[in-house]
Amino acid sequence: MAFLAPLWLSLAALAAIPVLLHLLRRNIGARVEFPAVRYLQSAERDSSRDVRARNLLLLMLRILIVLLLALAAAKPLWTRGQGIPRALAIVLDNSLSTTAIVGGAPVLDRLAAAARELRAASRAAERLWLITADGTVYTGPDAVDAALSRVIALPEAGQLDAAVRTAVALTQGDDGGAVAVLTDGQRSAWTTDLPTASSPIRVFVPSLAPPPNGAILSATAQPQWWTPRGTLELTVQPVRDSTAYRIAIGSATIARGVIVRNKGDSTATARIPLLGAGTGWQALDVTIEPSGVGADDHAIIPIVVGGAPAVRESAGEFAAAAVASLRESGRIRASGPVTVNIASAPAVAALPALILPPTDAGGVAAANAALARLAIPWRFGAEQRGTQVVRSLRGDLRGDTAIRVTHWFPLIAQAPATGDTLAMAGNAVWMVRGPKWIVLGSALDPTSTTLPMRAAFVPWLADAISNLASGTTAATLVTSGDALIPPPGATELVAVDSASRVPVGTSAMTAPALPGLYFWMRGTEILGAVGVHLDPGEPQLARATPAELVVRFGGTQRAIISTETPAFLSSVRQSGASQPLAAPLLWLALVAVLAEAWVSGRYRTRATAGAHSPGRTA
Repeated sequence: MAFLAPLWLSLAALAAIPVLLHLLRRNIGARVEFPAVRYLQSAERDSSRDVRARNLLLLMLRILIVLLLALAAAKPLWTRGQGIPRALAIVLDNSLSTTAIVGGAPVLDRLAAAARELRAASRAAERLWLITADGTVYTGPDAVDAALSRVIALPEAGQLDAAVRTAVALTQGDDGGAVAVLTDGQRSAWTTDLPTASSPIRVFVPSLAPPPNGAILSATAQPQWWTPRGTLELTVQPVRDSTAYRIAIGSATIARGVIVRNKGDSTATARIPLLGAGTGWQALDVTIEPSGVGADDHAIIPIVVGGAPAVRESAGEFAAAAVASLRESGRIRASGPVTVNIASAPAVAALPALILPPTDAGGVAAANAALARLAIPWRFGAEQRGTQVVRSLRGDLRGDTAIRVTHWFPLIAQAPATGDTLAMAGNAVWMVRGPKWIVLGSALDPTSTTLPMRAAFVPWLADAISNLASGTTAATLVTSGDALIPPPGATELVAVDSASRVPVGTSAMTAPALPGLYFWMRGTEILGAVGVHLDPGEPQLARATPAELVVRFGGTQRAIISTETPAFLSSVRQSGASQPLAAPLLWLALVAVLAEAWVSGRYRTRATAGAHSPGRTA
């Protein structure tokens, strides 16, 4: 017999209380000879035997009640012998973090070896499944054997909690079923409590200290259109106080250097000015020193390299001053391969364009007619006045939280609407972006918004012009498994090396599992880019403690955590050959309570009747 909570057995010591009370209730007093009642002595000796028997029975029942409750609280399991669960679902963690090298070998090798030992011991299982971290289910002995012989790590975090839920569903309600989980115990992978399962869960977590791990946490190119200069905003998790990096386009290295850890922080950040190479869409390849998990030492960022665009603007003195500043810095030119228009809607003849609203309510109809002519599925709403704070949704305003509007036209989507909402004014859409266009709800003057007077204005305008000049939607950065909405007209999502080509429709789809650069394509035309990055929690290799994992898997009543393979295999065998005894023990305790109450009641009834019987004297 095994106990899931053996500490509760200490309650058995309370069985001494009924014994102590029994001893204290013994009536020990001085003996006095009273001749008048000698004739009762013979009858009293006969009845005292019955009283002692009843007292002894009550004592034994009360001791039994305490012992049964203590045993039930300890959650005993009745082991019928060594065996294997009739239905066994094995969850194998093959997420990216298991590629970490510990003791000269990847953690996944140790997990897979333990899984193969478990499979060898489960030959008699009637039903067998293997579920990997990406949710793939292998059913039956042959499929499980084949999968375990060629298991490889995923390029991303996977969905381990979903894999365990699948395993629980497969064994739910099956008397003799169990779930076996083999994982590296990465804390960021086990963040939610799993639902209570009827099947026991046995977890194998090797007691291995995670290695130090350097990783690229984020890498963003600013702006999207390089002329050919641009900037890379890089944040890394260094192993030491600094780490070396290399940046390349194709086979050409365009920068090398060292990034230093921020003081008092675990990360290092840098803004790295770069000179692009080639023309058109390019893949900016960033690598840092290899360590820990290799796949997070590498990232690919989409950029567009080309000549500086031309700008034609008629949006007021503040916009004109910003355009002149950008022209002086070489970010834009008087003429170029692409011309970006900055004007109110009726004055925009062609895209790409930054489109502004009319100056007053009387121009709304003409402005909306211009939007319809340009095939932009948004319209200007009724004129609004008052003060509202602008809330940036995509970081396009560079984190400036002090921008306000006093005169604006809410932007209203028209079905089927496309484009990304960039900013809100109160509860209204204030800025939206689509392929080759950005629509703004306020004019670029201080009487309508404080944006032209903020430090973020010129950098924001430069980025907007660059994105418009690229002729596509801005590159989207996502993690694998995120939802993606294809741009209008896209027919497929193609990897930068063309190794993967996924047909797309008009509805949302899931981002590819493999990190890297992908393009939205319409034939040979690039409509946009998608950069797929790792889950930000995957580079964090810190392990959850056994106590944390017990909570995640439903508590000590259902889950047992093992750090060594033999103990893990033994716990799985016992899970298939054991039955919980807590409920039967509680029923026996209830029967003992009822019996004690009945015996005690009869004893008191007889004692009362004897005390009041005729001829009895005190």
